[in-house]
Amino acid sequence: MTIRSLNAFVRIALIACGCALISACGGAFGTSNSTRPGNTPNIAAQVSFRIVGTLGTPFSLLISDADSSWQVKGVVPLSIVIINTTNPVRMVATKLVNDSSLLSIEIISGFGVKQLASTTAGFGVAVGSFGGKLSSFAAPASPDVRFFVKGPSTAIFNALIEDLSHGEIVQMRAPALLLFDKPNSGNATKRVDGIFNLVNVLGPFDIDMIVGGSLVRVAAGGIHATLKFP
Repeated sequence: MTIRSLNAFVRIALIACGCALISACGGAFGTSNSTRPGNTPNIAAQVSFRIVGTLGTPFSLLISDADSSWQVKGVVPLSIVIINTTNPVRMVATKLVNDSSLLSIEIISGFGVKQLASTTAGFGVAVGSFGGKLSSFAAPASPDVRFFVKGPSTAIFNALIEDLSHGEIVQMRAPALLLFDKPNSGNATKRVDGIFNLVNVLGPFDIDMIVGGSLVRVAAGGIHATLKFP
């Protein structure tokens, strides 16, 4: 077995270990691992965000932790998690249609919904926060590294997202957006990996890796996927 194959095997084993612990704690949106790649995971509560409501409602949002912020456009539903986040976190979501469709923000820690904010107003706004008060939004993420899991729709997946010094295992439901805050201390070109595995097989993966607003990697087909940059 080559060193490269061994490294891939170790990462897959790490995902299996972490996901077994996630399942023991209860499943999707339950937990995440924060660990250096290759070390034994240390399980902690996963904080995730769900934009829900009337299916297909378009929205824009600004989400920020203490270090970085991201602008996102999408449609209901969407799950979001920040890798390597620093609390507090604040989110402002705005409907992009002038109708009575429902737009809601759910902030989830472990299995509990910590905050829920909703609007049915035309071009209405929903605001949520977690982990304290964020006095002002941080500067835009630099580098801006995102993994957008577009499909299979409603499928639950596990992912190991890592740079050269930090890795986290998350379990989420597609469609989902994973934002990596300051990978490699702000230098994404040193290496960022995303390793994905489907839990319930409802179809093949469809994943985009986006760096600095540019699509750099695509994974389409199969129930396992690995995206690496550069």
